[in-house]
Amino acid sequence: MIHSPLLPGGDLVAAALDRRVMGLADRGGASGLVGARWADLCAEQATGWVGQRRDVPGVGRGAIRVTRVARLDDTPAIAATAARRHLQNPDLLLVGEVDGRPALQAADAKFSVETARPKQVSAAVVEGLLTLGPLVGDLLGDVGDAPALVDGVFLCPDYPLTHLMFRRRHGIVRAAVRPEQVAVLPAPADVFFRPLEGAAAMATLAGVDALPVSTEESLLAALYYFRLARAAVGCWLDATGPLLTFNDRLPVDEGAVVAGLEERIGSARSALDLVLGWHADVETVRAQRAAVDQVATLPLGSRDLRELGLAMAEAAGTEPPSANKVRRRLAGWYRGQLRERLGPIEPPVADLGATLREVARVAASLAPAVEGQARTVIAEFLAAETAPTAAGSEPEVADPATGADGAASPVTVLTPATVE
Repeated sequence: MIHSPLLPGGDLVAAALDRRVMGLADRGGASGLVGARWADLCAEQATGWVGQRRDVPGVGRGAIRVTRVARLDDTPAIAATAARRHLQNPDLLLVGEVDGRPALQAADAKFSVETARPKQVSAAVVEGLLTLGPLVGDLLGDVGDAPALVDGVFLCPDYPLTHLMFRRRHGIVRAAVRPEQVAVLPAPADVFFRPLEGAAAMATLAGVDALPVSTEESLLAALYYFRLARAAVGCWLDATGPLLTFNDRLPVDEGAVVAGLEERIGSARSALDLVLGWHADVETVRAQRAAVDQVATLPLGSRDLRELGLAMAEAAGTEPPSANKVRRRLAGWYRGQLRERLGPIEPPVADLGATLREVARVAASLAPAVEGQARTVIAEFLAAETAPTAAGSEPEVADPATGADGAASPVTVLTPATVE
């Protein structure tokens, strides 16, 4: 184990579990990138299981002979439909045989084993997924009329944190699965992180601490410095992203991120101190963005939208739409109108007061049109609810600003974070 006063908590394990580091990293979308990369690596390795016998928790070794591996997580329609029906959505389904009978088993990639919950890969979850019809069935092929459904497994990296969770049962949260419910798979550090955006900054950060460990060989060290690298990406995005945001996905300039780190190396005592210094430097821009957001808030409240939706639904003789979905859709339109008139407002601005007054002026000019647009949005939702739909499908309302299900936020410039 590597110990150093330069690391939060004094060693690499504590550094990898440090909540402050993780919070900073997720401003740059670290968890989403790590989770997606691990899912890809697990899917690649799982394809080699065809013809092998795999364990079933509670049954024993070699209980299912795998004949096919179906990847679910890279089909967005499966995740979206499963979410609407409140179903769990594991990454993979293993198609195979148990005692000569067709069988199905879920497998879910979890980079952090403490985030795994047994019900996420249970036989009941597989049963629920089969109700999605051809969405899932077309990936599985012929599994018969009544395949055996067996409890599944989690796929976790073979590195110190996974094994430590089983020994002491506690990391960020308490581990809820047993070793027999987990398959540990190889995760070479260089293979894992090399293709990920932001990895170019890892060497700069690791060089500041100069620990006797290589990020090319140690997944634990690589994870820590990748999180710091994505924290630096978050600082760069916060410093350069528009003050008036609207569905912005800024391409990351890794060279600019590395340059930003190198500019601050001289005053930094450690890699974490380097990132914290940059984080503090950008606070002025964040405050300006927050002030613009406050002035640019949708002027129609949730209560007003709910009451309008109820009245329109009652007149149409149907159920009212979700007030939250209506508000998200309307907010997307409103923010789009502001951006069309004001532009992105590049940071930092020298006279924040003048900028806020201009945003307020344009917002006031839009106010009379907001209720009419709210009625239009609600009417679209009501029409979608009453329109005939194909068997197994669900009504959707297309919207270029927020997406078909109205779930997107108009105000983020960062890659969305997900659980590792």
